[in-house]
Amino acid sequence: MGTTEADPRRAVRREEVLSPEAAPTRELASLPAQPLVPRPVPVRRRSKLAWTLSPGVLIVTDGLAILAAFLLAHGLRFGLAIPPPAVMHSLASYTGLVTIAIPTILIAIAASGLYQSGNLQSVAEQASRLLIAVAAGVVLTVAVGVFTLRGTAESSRLLIIYYGIFSVALAGSGRYAWALWRDFLGRRGILARTCLVIGTGPAAERVVEHLARSPALGYRIVGFLEGKSTPDADPTAAPAAGQQPVLGSLDSLDTVLRRVYPDELIIADPALTHAEMLHIFDRGMMIRARIRVFPDLFQVMMSDASLVNLQGLPLIGVKSIELQAWQRTVKRWFDVVFASAVLIVWSPFLLLLALLVKLNSHGPALFVQERLGMDGKRFHVIKFRSMTRDAEGQAGQYWTVRDDPRVTPFGRFLRRFSLDEVPQLVNVIVGDMSIVGPRPEQPRFVDRFKTTVPDYTKRLREKAGMTGWAQVNGLRGDISIEERTKYDIYYVEHWSLWLDLKIIFRSVLRIVRDPSAY
Repeated sequence: MGTTEADPRRAVRREEVLSPEAAPTRELASLPAQPLVPRPVPVRRRSKLAWTLSPGVLIVTDGLAILAAFLLAHGLRFGLAIPPPAVMHSLASYTGLVTIAIPTILIAIAASGLYQSGNLQSVAEQASRLLIAVAAGVVLTVAVGVFTLRGTAESSRLLIIYYGIFSVALAGSGRYAWALWRDFLGRRGILARTCLVIGTGPAAERVVEHLARSPALGYRIVGFLEGKSTPDADPTAAPAAGQQPVLGSLDSLDTVLRRVYPDELIIADPALTHAEMLHIFDRGMMIRARIRVFPDLFQVMMSDASLVNLQGLPLIGVKSIELQAWQRTVKRWFDVVFASAVLIVWSPFLLLLALLVKLNSHGPALFVQERLGMDGKRFHVIKFRSMTRDAEGQAGQYWTVRDDPRVTPFGRFLRRFSLDEVPQLVNVIVGDMSIVGPRPEQPRFVDRFKTTVPDYTKRLREKAGMTGWAQVNGLRGDISIEERTKYDIYYVEHWSLWLDLKIIFRSVLRIVRDPSAY
């Protein structure tokens, strides 16, 4: 940066990451102003080979590697007898231990961050994380096995050591092969990701140079937006020069995004104000683009940001409030298994509750009401009827309050222990709801809150839940909707399977002793 002569080699490298479709044009800003419309689902055209680079493939290969590692360890210890064992252990005697080991080690690997998409660590960094994760997983497996498989499984300390060594070796080899495959596809542009760079100064120049030197990353720059930082003194060194396409300024951000719909935004202008940064974040998230920030070392890193290493290029990844595909799959499978199990076990009790509702008041046992779920999708929530039949037409007019005269005596009992919500397990199984998530509201209330409660619509980015983070923290009933929304947004932004389990456990405790339930 700041060179006095144009480097032709550098110009060639820049061209390699520039999209041939991105012509240097400034006319975009003159297009008719139209609102930026969010995409309900990603519509980017990806290669049929894209699935081979998904975290799910790594999970499967790691699982197979861990299983193969055990077979090799057992074969070495008892098949080849190295060294000769005092007692021979059959392969079948370790079935229980392996059943525990595979998910435990996979969870340890996931906790180490090795399944996070878009974070391309070096081979050395991945190897060190994998070593620590496998070691922790093996230790946890042994600890769990001691208590759960006592007297039912054989054990060999040397086999466990072999198992750990082979797990690291095989999983590491699989990841190395995966990295080679990723680089192969990236260098050929098969899985290219379109990228819009915000800025035209020295920081943007550094980003362009690094991406040009690393074609395996698969980035294709579609253009730049002028920021506040001034380019280098030499115009040929700045990304805005010559063949570098500057598509507009920050004032034309919506127009440019609507024109190119990039997969990623890289903000490389430290002179931007916080308000301008937040505006870029908001517009980028609306089109579901991944947002990264080339950091100024003198800036304070945001608490909800993560440092992403693209093979030596540090970028700050703005945390998305949406779950990744593999997280949605895990959450969905958990919902289906949990809801199905509870329905099967509780089915006699639920039939009894339905009968008691019919006997204690006139009207149907079930109450069906329209609510808004994920992305504002309308669905019908199912509950045991807890109000008088003539109150059903009024139920949507105002909140349920303490000592509500519309609630029947038996309905008060149902509400006290949240039993009226149990039929929503059916909503969970069909996919309208989740076990844990923000509670669904009626459309009339959502329309009101969207205009009066800050960030209320963020809670609609995930499925509605039977229970949630707000409820287990005592925010239910006619408590301030602003406070409930803060807790709902926290859950959406910090989801994990562990948090779901924690909320379910705390929900059970509150059902027993929560005086705020009505």
